[in-house]
Amino acid sequence: MQDLKEKVAQSFGDKADAYNRFAFVQRIAAERFGELAEDIVNTLSPPYIELGCGTGFVTQHVARSLAEGDFFVTDISSEMLRACKRDLTLPPQLSVVFQQHDAEKSLKEGHYGLIITALTAQWFESTHDSLLTLLDSLKPNGVLIYSYLDDRCFPEWKALSAETGIPYTGNTLPASTPLKIDADTYSWEFYTPELFSEQYESPAEFFRNLKRIGAGTQKSGQKNNPGAIVALNEHWVQKGKPFFTISYGITFGAIRRKA
Repeated sequence: MQDLKEKVAQSFGDKADAYNRFAFVQRIAAERFGELAEDIVNTLSPPYIELGCGTGFVTQHVARSLAEGDFFVTDISSEMLRACKRDLTLPPQLSVVFQQHDAEKSLKEGHYGLIITALTAQWFESTHDSLLTLLDSLKPNGVLIYSYLDDRCFPEWKALSAETGIPYTGNTLPASTPLKIDADTYSWEFYTPELFSEQYESPAEFFRNLKRIGAGTQKSGQKNNPGAIVALNEHWVQKGKPFFTISYGITFGAIRRKA
């Protein structure tokens, strides 16, 4: 698992400067995250922490709604942190600290008024278990807000694989189901599984874009066979369609620790 984390950190870090230009769905999902979180985060008290800030898509949306106080912005990649710090416009009431941090490492219990993690938890060893562990670090009335890529992603890629007999090599993604919380201690603010899509000239261009943003690391350790990608692309071209649509399932949730 540590080897995988190092690969993920390096892969995203190497593409930190390209991420802002080519992470299309990720940017749209960050806007949606901000919309869902806006009416919650402006009622919370510090300290706040973000796990897996990337280049700051969600950080920017959330920061403008926070009350004054300490905001810890973290990522496993130092290059992503650098890009985030460079590109953010932060409100003056926040005392922002940028820290390199593994989002699955334990946090201080009962400490945070807000924990956010956006499109990071799909890389966790156990997405649901790790998110549940984060609940322990909320102080009373604190809220965890999260999003992750879920198992509804990439049906078009899966369909091409089924049609051609070429194995699907995408990562196994966590289920789009609510976390199993202790209702005596926590309550739901929202849970919403949503679908997003983007279009490319071809499947090959989609695979190139995954590499452009550093999202091509495979949790199993296997690698995409270039010949397989060519074969998938040729099969799609034979269909004569003008563009290739690829769909993303993204689960959003927010859980409050009862006062």
